[in-house]
Amino acid sequence: MCLNHLPVIYRAFFERANIRIAFIERMISFEGELQPLSEDERRNERERYAALFSEECRPSVEDVYRSAMREMRGQPYALAGDVIEALVFLQETIATALWKHRCNVGKTLESFAREFDRLDVRDERKRLHAVAQKS
Repeated sequence: MCLNHLPVIYRAFFERANIRIAFIERMISFEGELQPLSEDERRNERERYAALFSEECRPSVEDVYRSAMREMRGQPYALAGDVIEALVFLQETIATALWKHRCNVGKTLESFAREFDRLDVRDERKRLHAVAQKS
């Protein structure tokens, strides 16, 4: 139920980045074409983030983060691209909730968002991959 908020955030990400992420689509049980956001969905962005990172729903987001890190463990960097993209999406989502919408995202997710705030840089992606191998 809590991850019902994630598809709209994912569609907004897709509109900006034009990247589909199979790992995220599996987690949110999404299939098909990604529709553009409606005006209502754009206006309700703050509420959607607040609901996604509420006390009730935050553990679901943490589960997605932990699942991605587990999935990457033992995988060579060259094959981890989709999971890394999923973590880029999650980091951006967490950072938006934290800094734009002032949501309490919890210690685990805040630590991830702060530590990996430059996943646009290849060396940071490699460092994230290395951290996943150790955890």
